[in-house]
Amino acid sequence: MPHVDILYNQLQKRETDSTTVKNNIDSFIKEISKIRNQMETLCSGNIVQNSNKRKHRGDELKQEAIEVCDNIISQIKQRFDFTGHLVASNLFLADNFEKYNEHFPDGYFNETINVYPYFDSKKLKTELQIIYSRNEFRTMSGAVSLLSFIISENLTNTFGESMKLLKIIITIPMSTAESERCFSTLKRIKTFLRNTIHQERLSALAMLSIEKNLIMNIPDFNNKVIELFASSKERRLDFTYKNV
Repeated sequence: MPHVDILYNQLQKRETDSTTVKNNIDSFIKEISKIRNQMETLCSGNIVQNSNKRKHRGDELKQEAIEVCDNIISQIKQRFDFTGHLVASNLFLADNFEKYNEHFPDGYFNETINVYPYFDSKKLKTELQIIYSRNEFRTMSGAVSLLSFIISENLTNTFGESMKLLKIIITIPMSTAESERCFSTLKRIKTFLRNTIHQERLSALAMLSIEKNLIMNIPDFNNKVIELFASSKERRLDFTYKNV
Protein backbone atom coordinates (compact mmCIF):
# COMPACT_ATOMS: atom_id res chain seq x y z
CA MET A 1 0.00 0.00 0.00
CA PRO A 2 1.63 3.28 -1.14
CA HIS A 3 0.21 5.25 1.80
CA VAL A 4 2.06 2.97 4.23
CA ASP A 5 5.33 3.52 2.34
CA ILE A 6 4.81 7.28 2.41
CA LEU A 7 4.16 7.28 6.16
CA TYR A 8 7.15 5.03 6.77
CA ASN A 9 9.50 7.35 4.87
CA GLN A 10 8.14 10.41 6.67
CA LEU A 11 8.74 8.84 10.08
CA GLN A 12 12.28 7.80 9.17
CA LYS A 13 13.55 11.38 9.16
CA ARG A 14 16.20 11.85 11.83
CA GLU A 15 14.79 15.18 12.96
CA THR A 16 11.12 15.30 13.77
CA ASP A 17 8.69 16.62 16.33
CA SER A 18 5.34 15.59 17.70
CA THR A 19 3.45 18.14 15.59
CA THR A 20 4.93 16.81 12.35
CA VAL A 21 4.30 13.22 13.39
CA LYS A 22 0.69 14.05 14.30
CA ASN A 23 0.14 15.73 10.93
CA ASN A 24 1.63 12.74 9.11
CA ILE A 25 -0.56 10.33 11.07
CA ASP A 26 -3.71 12.43 10.52
CA SER A 27 -3.00 12.56 6.79
CA PHE A 28 -2.48 8.78 6.69
CA ILE A 29 -5.73 8.11 8.57
CA LYS A 30 -7.58 10.47 6.24
CA GLU A 31 -6.35 8.59 3.16
CA ILE A 32 -7.20 5.17 4.62
CA SER A 33 -10.66 6.48 5.56
CA LYS A 34 -11.16 7.55 1.94
CA ILE A 35 -10.28 4.06 0.77
CA ARG A 36 -12.68 2.60 3.32
CA ASN A 37 -15.52 4.80 2.10
CA GLN A 38 -14.81 3.86 -1.50
CA MET A 39 -15.02 0.13 -0.85
CA GLU A 40 -18.76 -0.11 -1.39
CA THR A 41 -18.51 1.54 -4.80
CA LEU A 42 -15.43 -0.43 -5.83
CA CYS A 43 -16.88 -3.80 -4.83
CA SER A 44 -20.36 -3.13 -6.19
CA GLY A 45 -18.99 -2.06 -9.56
CA ASN A 46 -17.20 -5.38 -10.08
CA ILE A 47 -20.14 -7.64 -9.22
CA VAL A 48 -22.95 -8.62 -11.57
CA GLN A 49 -26.11 -7.73 -9.70
CA ASN A 50 -28.29 -10.42 -11.30
CA SER A 51 -26.27 -13.20 -9.68
CA ASN A 52 -27.15 -13.78 -6.03
CA LYS A 53 -24.00 -15.87 -5.49
CA ARG A 54 -21.72 -13.21 -6.92
CA LYS A 55 -23.55 -10.49 -5.04
CA HIS A 56 -23.09 -12.38 -1.78
CA ARG A 57 -19.38 -12.82 -2.55
CA GLY A 58 -19.13 -9.11 -3.29
CA ASP A 59 -20.68 -8.26 0.07
CA GLU A 60 -18.13 -10.51 1.79
CA LEU A 61 -15.20 -8.86 0.00
CA LYS A 62 -16.53 -5.42 0.83
CA GLN A 63 -16.91 -6.30 4.51
CA GLU A 64 -13.42 -7.82 4.66
CA ALA A 65 -11.88 -4.75 3.02
CA ILE A 66 -13.67 -2.42 5.43
CA GLU A 67 -12.47 -4.49 8.39
CA VAL A 68 -8.87 -4.28 7.11
CA CYS A 69 -9.11 -0.50 6.83
CA ASP A 70 -10.67 -0.22 10.29
CA ASN A 71 -7.91 -2.39 11.74
CA ILE A 72 -5.18 -0.28 10.11
CA ILE A 73 -6.71 2.92 11.47
CA SER A 74 -7.13 1.43 14.94
CA GLN A 75 -3.56 0.12 15.05
CA ILE A 76 -2.00 3.36 13.82
CA LYS A 77 -3.92 5.38 16.41
CA GLN A 78 -2.85 3.02 19.18
CA ARG A 79 0.77 2.89 18.02
CA PHE A 80 1.17 6.66 17.86
CA ASP A 81 -1.02 7.63 20.76
CA PHE A 82 2.13 8.90 22.49
CA THR A 83 4.81 10.68 20.43
CA GLY A 84 6.45 12.96 22.97
CA HIS A 85 9.56 10.75 23.17
CA LEU A 86 10.25 11.56 19.52
CA VAL A 87 10.99 15.15 20.51
CA ALA A 88 13.28 14.10 23.36
CA SER A 89 15.42 12.08 20.94
CA ASN A 90 16.22 15.25 19.00
CA LEU A 91 18.09 16.61 22.02
CA PHE A 92 20.74 13.91 21.60
CA LEU A 93 21.51 14.09 17.88
CA ALA A 94 25.29 14.42 17.97
CA ASP A 95 25.39 15.90 14.47
CA ASN A 96 23.52 18.92 15.84
CA PHE A 97 25.51 19.44 19.05
CA GLU A 98 27.64 22.20 17.53
CA LYS A 99 24.52 24.01 16.33
CA TYR A 100 22.78 23.44 19.68
CA ASN A 101 25.82 24.93 21.43
CA GLU A 102 25.27 28.20 19.58
CA HIS A 103 21.48 28.18 19.77
CA PHE A 104 20.01 25.98 22.49
CA PRO A 105 17.01 23.94 21.19
CA ASP A 106 14.44 25.52 23.52
CA GLY A 107 11.53 24.18 21.47
CA TYR A 108 12.58 20.54 21.79
CA PHE A 109 13.59 21.06 25.42
CA ASN A 110 10.33 22.70 26.53
CA GLU A 111 8.21 20.07 24.81
CA THR A 112 10.29 17.32 26.44
CA ILE A 113 9.72 18.86 29.87
CA ASN A 114 5.98 19.04 29.15
CA VAL A 115 5.99 15.33 28.34
CA TYR A 116 8.22 14.41 31.30
CA PRO A 117 7.45 17.02 34.00
CA TYR A 118 9.22 15.06 36.74
CA PHE A 119 12.67 16.05 35.43
CA ASP A 120 14.71 18.77 37.11
CA SER A 121 14.50 21.14 34.14
CA LYS A 122 17.25 23.50 35.30
CA LYS A 123 19.72 20.71 35.97
CA LEU A 124 18.84 18.94 32.72
CA LYS A 125 19.34 22.11 30.70
CA THR A 126 22.71 22.74 32.34
CA GLU A 127 23.81 19.17 31.60
CA LEU A 128 22.72 19.45 27.97
CA GLN A 129 24.59 22.72 27.56
CA ILE A 130 27.75 21.02 28.82
CA ILE A 131 27.21 18.07 26.47
CA TYR A 132 26.72 20.39 23.50
CA SER A 133 29.84 22.42 24.32
CA ARG A 134 32.37 19.59 24.67
CA ASN A 135 33.99 17.98 21.64
CA GLU A 136 34.19 14.46 23.07
CA PHE A 137 30.39 14.20 23.07
CA ARG A 138 30.15 15.19 19.40
CA THR A 139 31.64 11.89 18.26
CA MET A 140 28.78 9.85 19.73
CA SER A 141 26.67 7.93 17.22
CA GLY A 142 23.42 8.10 19.17
CA ALA A 143 21.66 7.69 22.50
CA VAL A 144 23.11 4.27 23.31
CA SER A 145 26.63 5.40 22.50
CA LEU A 146 26.24 8.55 24.58
CA LEU A 147 24.85 6.65 27.57
CA SER A 148 27.68 4.11 27.38
CA PHE A 149 30.24 6.92 27.28
CA ILE A 150 28.77 8.62 30.36
CA ILE A 151 28.83 5.34 32.29
CA SER A 152 32.34 4.35 31.17
CA GLU A 153 33.74 7.77 32.12
CA ASN A 154 32.12 7.61 35.59
CA LEU A 155 29.98 10.69 34.87
CA THR A 156 26.69 9.25 36.09
CA ASN A 157 26.39 11.72 38.96
CA THR A 158 27.42 14.67 36.82
CA PHE A 159 24.83 13.92 34.13
CA GLY A 160 22.12 12.31 36.28
CA GLU A 161 19.12 13.92 34.56
CA SER A 162 20.54 13.32 31.09
CA MET A 163 21.06 9.66 31.97
CA LYS A 164 17.43 9.25 33.02
CA LEU A 165 16.24 10.81 29.76
CA LEU A 166 18.64 8.70 27.70
CA LYS A 167 17.36 5.53 29.38
CA ILE A 168 13.78 6.50 28.51
CA ILE A 169 14.72 7.18 24.88
CA ILE A 170 16.54 3.87 24.60
CA THR A 171 13.75 1.90 26.28
CA ILE A 172 10.74 3.29 24.42
CA PRO A 173 10.51 2.15 20.77
CA MET A 174 11.44 4.99 18.45
CA SER A 175 10.03 5.83 15.05
CA THR A 176 12.98 7.92 13.98
CA ALA A 177 15.94 6.36 12.23
CA GLU A 178 18.91 5.74 14.45
CA SER A 179 21.64 3.50 13.11
CA GLU A 180 22.74 2.02 16.43
CA ARG A 181 19.19 0.85 17.26
CA CYS A 182 19.08 -1.62 14.38
CA PHE A 183 19.48 -5.26 15.31
CA SER A 184 23.05 -5.62 14.07
CA THR A 185 23.46 -9.05 15.67
CA LEU A 186 20.32 -10.25 13.93
CA LYS A 187 21.75 -9.02 10.63
CA ARG A 188 24.96 -10.92 11.29
CA ILE A 189 22.98 -14.06 12.04
CA LYS A 190 21.02 -13.69 8.78
CA THR A 191 24.24 -13.20 6.85
CA PHE A 192 25.67 -16.21 8.65
CA LEU A 193 22.71 -18.38 7.69
CA ARG A 194 22.94 -17.33 4.04
CA ASN A 195 26.62 -18.12 3.67
CA THR A 196 27.59 -20.97 5.97
CA ILE A 197 26.21 -24.10 4.35
CA HIS A 198 29.05 -26.68 4.65
CA GLN A 199 31.58 -23.97 5.47
CA GLU A 200 33.10 -24.82 8.84
CA ARG A 201 35.63 -22.00 8.86
CA LEU A 202 33.06 -19.32 8.08
CA SER A 203 30.79 -20.86 10.71
CA ALA A 204 33.49 -20.41 13.36
CA LEU A 205 34.18 -16.82 12.29
CA ALA A 206 30.46 -16.04 12.38
CA MET A 207 30.20 -17.49 15.88
CA LEU A 208 33.11 -15.30 17.03
CA SER A 209 31.41 -12.24 15.60
CA ILE A 210 27.97 -13.01 16.99
CA GLU A 211 29.28 -13.93 20.45
CA LYS A 212 32.05 -11.34 20.60
CA ASN A 213 30.94 -10.08 24.03
CA LEU A 214 31.26 -13.58 25.43
CA ILE A 215 34.70 -13.97 23.85
CA MET A 216 35.90 -10.69 25.34
CA ASN A 217 35.12 -11.97 28.84
CA ILE A 218 37.28 -15.10 28.48
CA PRO A 219 40.63 -14.55 30.27
CA ASP A 220 43.72 -14.95 28.03
CA PHE A 221 41.56 -15.86 25.04
CA ASN A 222 44.24 -14.87 22.52
CA ASN A 223 46.92 -16.89 24.31
CA LYS A 224 44.65 -19.92 24.42
CA VAL A 225 44.04 -19.65 20.68
CA ILE A 226 47.79 -19.41 20.03
CA GLU A 227 48.48 -22.43 22.24
CA LEU A 228 45.78 -24.46 20.49
CA PHE A 229 47.18 -23.49 17.10
CA ALA A 230 50.75 -24.33 18.13
CA SER A 231 49.81 -27.70 19.61
CA SER A 232 47.84 -28.85 16.58
CA LYS A 233 49.17 -32.17 15.25
CA GLU A 234 48.51 -31.11 11.66
CA ARG A 235 51.23 -28.41 11.80
CA ARG A 236 54.29 -29.09 9.66
CA LEU A 237 56.45 -27.00 11.98
CA ASP A 238 56.76 -27.30 15.73
CA PHE A 239 55.64 -24.02 17.27
CA THR A 240 55.86 -25.19 20.87
CA TYR A 241 58.61 -23.55 22.88
CA LYS A 242 60.98 -26.06 24.40
CA ASN A 243 63.47 -25.18 27.11
CA VAL A 244 66.61 -27.11 26.25
